[in-house]
Amino acid sequence: MPPQSGEHIPPPPPAYPVTADIPPQSPYHQSSAPGGSTSRGFIGGLIALALGALAYGKYAILLVFKIPALATLGTALVSIAAYSVWGGPWFAVGLVLMIFVHEMGHVVEIRRQGMQATAPIFIPFFGAAIFQRSHAQSPMRQAQIGIAGPIAGTIGATVALLFYNSTHWTPFLIWAYWGFLINLFNLIPFGMLDGGWILAPTSKWVQVAGLAALVGLFFFGLVSPLVIIIVILGWPVVYQRFRDRALDAYLTSEPAAQRYAMGAAWLALVVYLAYFFFQTDLMLSGFVR
Repeated sequence: MPPQSGEHIPPPPPAYPVTADIPPQSPYHQSSAPGGSTSRGFIGGLIALALGALAYGKYAILLVFKIPALATLGTALVSIAAYSVWGGPWFAVGLVLMIFVHEMGHVVEIRRQGMQATAPIFIPFFGAAIFQRSHAQSPMRQAQIGIAGPIAGTIGATVALLFYNSTHWTPFLIWAYWGFLINLFNLIPFGMLDGGWILAPTSKWVQVAGLAALVGLFFFGLVSPLVIIIVILGWPVVYQRFRDRALDAYLTSEPAAQRYAMGAAWLALVVYLAYFFFQTDLMLSGFVR
């Protein structure tokens, strides 16, 4: 699984869990020096300090998530730190930037349609998420929200590639590679991936094709085992589509011309992204040799 394809999640609005208490069975509640009152007092002081920091940290976390810009910036910095361990700081900055551009495509389209959406919340090694606070007025409008992210992400990756062609600075090429890959992966038409929303008005069977694509990528070792989580989360969406005929009828109720146009736009994006993904892959493989 590419790290970290961005996720667009429709309603309900989010509830961010905040945990600050250490369970009683935690080893942090036990003294590591059985004997000696001085050691016990020192360790007890450390524990009290840690608990105090956690208590105040709870309110800091709540404040961050009350201010969207702080939530985006804070989670972005955490993701950059996490990805830096994997690929270095420039790789991490580029990856987070590519994810941010993708997610902001969703946000802009949601707000263009007159609805509320949260700013992106980054989740290390899973990408990012936005939360739509109300339902789109029609399946086609939801598909427009779904495709807006890959369109923005494709533009971002293309700009990175153009910058590389102008400067020959390798990080730009790496950013373009991951930008093309992230958006291509998100176009798989399954569950809550963008492709699932984009092609929802066409046919319920595209979800089966998307599931087959994910399973194939997994068994050929082309994606991370974390893709199993996507399958688990997306399966109820697919199952409900086949079980509820009224839901399927609603999703395919749009005029055929609009549905086929959306399908054609999806296919054009897939072709474009696949071509430039393989081109940047070849360019990067030249550095390895």
